[in-house]
Amino acid sequence: MNTTNIYPVQSPQPLIRISKMLELLDCSRTTLYRWVQQGDFPQPLKRAGRTLGWQLSVYESWLQNS
Repeated sequence: MNTTNIYPVQSPQPLIRISKMLELLDCSRTTLYRWVQQGDFPQPLKRAGRTLGWQLSVYESWLQNS
């Protein structure tokens, strides 16, 4: 008997890049990095070498808890 389990593949969420996040938060790059360093904002993810950003769900969660 050959049983095959099929699991859905979840594609990674697109990242909100730094430039877009600065628009959403209406703050400067320095302020955003200070918030991250102080633990007031989530750490960005690093993908594909130098690409930094935040998952939409992380941003939405932060908004709800702020």
